[in-house]
Amino acid sequence: MARIGSGMDAPRSAASLVRAIHGASLSAAEWPDVLERLRSHLDAQVASLSYHDFTSGSDSLLFESPDDASFSQEMAAFSARNPWFLSSQDYVPGRVMTGDELISNANLRRTDFYRGFLKPRGLLHLLCGVVVQRARGVHFLSIYRAEDQGAFDDQARSELGMLLEHVTLSLESQWRWQEANDLARALLALTDHDANPLILVTAEGEAIHRNPAAEQLLQRCIGVRLEGSRLVAASAADQRLLRETIARVARDDAAVAPSVLTLASAPPAPPVVAVVRPAGQVFTRQVGSRRGLVMVTIRGGHAAHDASSCIFARQYELTAAQAKVGALVFAGQSLAMISQTLNLSENTVRSHLKQIFQKTGTHGQMELVHLHARVCPALS
Repeated sequence: MARIGSGMDAPRSAASLVRAIHGASLSAAEWPDVLERLRSHLDAQVASLSYHDFTSGSDSLLFESPDDASFSQEMAAFSARNPWFLSSQDYVPGRVMTGDELISNANLRRTDFYRGFLKPRGLLHLLCGVVVQRARGVHFLSIYRAEDQGAFDDQARSELGMLLEHVTLSLESQWRWQEANDLARALLALTDHDANPLILVTAEGEAIHRNPAAEQLLQRCIGVRLEGSRLVAASAADQRLLRETIARVARDDAAVAPSVLTLASAPPAPPVVAVVRPAGQVFTRQVGSRRGLVMVTIRGGHAAHDASSCIFARQYELTAAQAKVGALVFAGQSLAMISQTLNLSENTVRSHLKQIFQKTGTHGQMELVHLHARVCPALS
């Protein structure tokens, strides 16, 4: 009978296999190679990682070695009649067991599962390790030997028991990462449907996500632009202000109100308003600690704000004319431009603006813009 590696080769082989198992947590594509090495390490014919649902009696293959689609497909046809799954109570997480612990080889040979599946493939002996138990079933590792090979002994059980702990850790790590990654992608995908430019940046200003509206804005360098992978103000005069605001908001992620900045654009484009607010903290591998993330929302660079639907105007009881003037101030237009847009004299525009200042308790256009951005939910 062929044996598991012995002497100096055995520890080296096991250590190499452990490294491969944990490497698979970073890439699911590595699992077939891990199973091939495990199959060879335990002198077996087939190794598979599967899920069995005890409620339906169905099997789902995750990975196997050798890669033989017919093996898993034909085994699935016998899943409800597989005598190794007679009792869910046998499948305790971390348990390593042989097939003859679940059903004797003599009784196994009397089953359709043996006659229709195992015997045609020359298989008989099973070594099984329970990876994770779920509400309805279990994830498990199965190692099969041929009928003319010896049964799995205590050494093989011990080997699989040691490796099973690493398989469990690796799979759990992979599943947690995949779950978090899928959730993050789903949440970020929601921003793609936002008409406003949204940019997620680190405390250092590295842009790690931006929606389509932001891509267009960055290409036109309206208010902001990319310098490599870093988000910077389009105007050199505003770059320090934006950089320091991002760093401060990322550090103080408990801040209640967002920070609002006015950033210049190259003429004739109007200035824009950047709303900078904390977006939580994430672990950063490069520094080995949690670092803050910041969401930068750009307003005023792509479309005029809709004064008729703005809660800011209703909250401060602005007239329709005052709301229109306020919206254009927020969009970055000068008094002369507002006068032309609304077909009003500059004196009338100044009069409306003075009344807006009185109603809102502000003392200048920038203070009005910042208050507007804080109050209106469509802007914050």
